[in-house]
Order: sequence, then structure tokens, then C-alpha cells
Amino acid sequence: MKPGLTLRCLLLAAVLHPGVSARAGEVPESVARAPVAVKFQTSLGDFVLRLYPDKAPKTVRNFLQYVDEGFYDRTLFHRVIPNFVVQGGGLTEALASKPTHAPVENESNNGLKNLRGSLAMARRSHPDSATSQFFINLKSNPGLDHQGIKPGYTVFGEVSEGRSVIEKLAAVPTQTRGHYADIPREPVVVFSARRMGGKHPADSGAAQARFIAGEHYVVLDPPVPTRDREKVEVLEMFSYGCPHCYELGPLLEQWKRQQHSDVDFWTLPAVWNEAMKLYARAYYVARELKVAGKTHVPLFEAIVVEQKNLRDKQDLMDFFIAQGVARQAFLRAFDSPAVAAQVRSAEERVKHYRPAGAPEIVINGKYRIDRMRAGGLTQMLAVADYLIEKERVQLRE
Repeated sequence: MKPGLTLRCLLLAAVLHPGVSARAGEVPESVARAPVAVKFQTSLGDFVLRLYPDKAPKTVRNFLQYVDEGFYDRTLFHRVIPNFVVQGGGLTEALASKPTHAPVENESNNGLKNLRGSLAMARRSHPDSATSQFFINLKSNPGLDHQGIKPGYTVFGEVSEGRSVIEKLAAVPTQTRGHYADIPREPVVVFSARRMGGKHPADSGAAQARFIAGEHYVVLDPPVPTRDREKVEVLEMFSYGCPHCYELGPLLEQWKRQQHSDVDFWTLPAVWNEAMKLYARAYYVARELKVAGKTHVPLFEAIVVEQKNLRDKQDLMDFFIAQGVARQAFLRAFDSPAVAAQVRSAEERVKHYRPAGAPEIVINGKYRIDRMRAGGLTQMLAVADYLIEKERVQLRE
């Protein structure tokens, strides 16, 4: 960018985009000239985008290609700058870039302005570098418009419904994470992005076929019995010493709130060494004392974030006391036969699942999902959605 643009413009231009993949395929050229509506369902609520293919045909065609592929599902709004923009459209919860199609030609000279509530494509400094990421203007930003012979940021739509959701998004607390700034402290997740009206291609059987047994998840043979045959069981295996388990936690909590009542969700500490056995005991001690809601995240933070070395009973006792648990209450629970039995049961059950690591998700005792096969943490939840629906259909038969 040339001098004269605001610092905010420079920040936007500097956004990291995914590398271009070799994937082919485009939405047909016959995209209607009439406005197209796309509904985004997010962890903060739903909003609708109205797109204008008559003003930015290439950009709208590009955006709808990602929508129709389900590309935006389980991505994050990863940049929130109050009184400027909110941005999303291509990063996972670990701030990893998703592979994209080829960049789209800049169409900023289309008469549409970066007004409050307008939708535009994020890009690098080169005008024709936009791929999947987009932003919504929180105020009018004329410095982002096409000016003379200098290309701007292509506006191709606006928020037509749910502006209160965008206002909530604009107000979330943010943090700096590594070399990234303006990231929401609590992840703001896009659960789905769908064209309004008609069946969505990303929901079709053909699209769902991208989840392949042996490639994206493991089929357990023999299956492990579930605790409620009337429901679809979803089991999370985790360990307090696992950074990826800590990252999955808030995403999983948001995901759980979207599930139907026929899903039976429960958690199992992963146990296959002495350190994990100690962490499992800490989990069951907290449950025995009914303080898990108060200790679960702090224990993760102590081990993963603060790198505290909790090696034995004394270390755990010090931690629980710092969380307001009485010394004697902790000792009774830690040494109780009930807690010891639960740890043994967890260790034995984990053997039946034969995990490759942690975190992992097991669906109905039949399918095991790990981070590497699924392609990431948010992708694990997408595979879980697919397998839950697969089991749900069988329950109804």
C-alpha cells in the first residue's frame, strides 16, 4: 500500500492468507444477477449477507464457491478491530490457514463503497490476491475504496439481517496470540454458511462423502458398548497435559450447545502412562468434590499455559487448596476407593478405543476421530457432525 492510507488499512492488508492450492472447480457462470442471500450461523448468533453479483460477479462467484463447498463451516472470526472491521473466512481455531482456490480478480471499481455494514474481500497488498477471507465494515472506511487508478478492497454485499450479532462480535474482548493481534479471547466460530432457499450442496451426500473411513476417521472393530443405546454417544478423550486438548475445550463447549437431545456427551480422561494417571485422578477428585466447574480450566492453564510441573499428590493438593478446596476434603477424595476405581476404569476403557493420541472423539462406540486424520481441531467436529447424523439415521430405522 502507498503512504496516506490509515494504519488500520495497513493492518488489513497485512492479513495472512492461506497458500493457493491446486484444487479446481468453479460455480457455474450462470450465477443469477439478482441479489443472493447467505445465512451465517455463529456462536454469537445468526446473520444474513446479501450479495450483489450484478456489481461484483467474479467476487460473488468466488465467495459462493466456498459457501457451497462448506468451506466456511467451523472457521473463526479471527480479527476484531472496534470501529473498523471484523474479519473471518479461512482460519482454524489454531490460526492455521485452510487451503484455498486461486485468487479472484479485484473488482473494487464497481461503485460500491466500504460503508458501515458492507461486506468486502480481504487481501494482501496485491489487488488480485483475495481468496476466501472477507471482512464486514463496522463504520464507513473510505480509505479502503477504489480511488482513481488505485484499487481498493472489493465490496460485494452487505449485512441485511442480524446486525446486532455483528455489534456483539465487534464488542468481544480481544488479545494478542503470538504474532497475531485482535483475536477474540473466546473463539467466535462459524458453525455454517448456507445460501438461503433450497437444499445446500454442502449438505448433500456427495459433499459428505469427503469423510472417508480409514482416511478421516477410524472404524473400531469390535465396537465398544455405549452407556445409552437410545442415544448417539459422543465421548471426548483428553488429558490435562495435552495442549491440543486445551485448545479444543472452548470449541467443544460451543459445539455441544448446538447438539440435539439425542446426543449423549461425556468425557473420559486418557490414561496410558503414570503422568496421565495422575491427571485422571485429579479429574475424578474434582468430580467427587463437585468442583470440576471451578478447577477444570485452571488445571489446564496451570499445566499447559503456565508450564507448572504437577508431579505428585502434594503438587495436586497445593493446586486444589489454591482453588479453595479444603486440605482434608482433597485428601479424602484423592485416597478414596471410588476415585481409584474410576481411574482404573478409564485406563481399561481407553485400551478398547486404541487411541493414537489426544484429544480424540469417539462416536457411538464405533468411530474414533483424531486430530491428524481429521485435519485439525475444528475439522474433528465436522467429522463428528457427519458421523452423528449417520448414527442418528440408524437409530430411527
